[in-house]
Amino acid sequence: MSASIFEIGQVVRGCLSKYSITKAIQDGVWLAKNNIEQTVVIKSVRNHPRVENERDVTKRFQNRTSYLRSLVDEIEGPLEPEPVTIVLKHLHDNLLNASVKKDLSRREIKYVSRRVLEALRVLHEDGYVHIDVKLSNVFINYKEGDVRFSSVQLGDLGGTIPADSKHAKGGVPVGASMWSSPEVIMETSWNTATDIWSFGTMVRLIYGLIGDLRRDS
Repeated sequence: MSASIFEIGQVVRGCLSKYSITKAIQDGVWLAKNNIEQTVVIKSVRNHPRVENERDVTKRFQNRTSYLRSLVDEIEGPLEPEPVTIVLKHLHDNLLNASVKKDLSRREIKYVSRRVLEALRVLHEDGYVHIDVKLSNVFINYKEGDVRFSSVQLGDLGGTIPADSKHAKGGVPVGASMWSSPEVIMETSWNTATDIWSFGTMVRLIYGLIGDLRRDS
């Protein structure tokens, strides 16, 4: 197993702020605090283009919609080549956790769905496929009220690619099979429609199968 890129307590410098690493979330993902004690998400992976792709795709689209998780900074490496390291907006939770904690109301489902579909519309307008639309990639902030979400953003754009790419045309399997469209599972060419299938699967789970997820958690 390779050594972690960052250690807890390590301070790294970005273009806009310094960040103190506070917690490892999963491989290649950490929480950190900026200069004014705001929590952010830091991503970095050695020898893999996923983080660089997420940076480039997010830069391309984040000014066109508020429903994609935004890039807030990039870490400056002291030496080259360094793995690309990005700083992303932190939200309170993801929709999978929120759904397991408490069933979403009809109003909440509509609220979330409109925002996820708007994020997909922006990607699809330019022929990009998210490829990994699922509950754990929809990030939310909480608030009090009938709708308990104040913000909804679709995240994890590391695998997002154009529909005319060789991966899409060649039917390369992508994402988790639970959320995948038939064409992805059958390894035939796929396009933006696969995101809509995944979105439909996500909504169906919210409506009818959250009880199963809760029992398995």
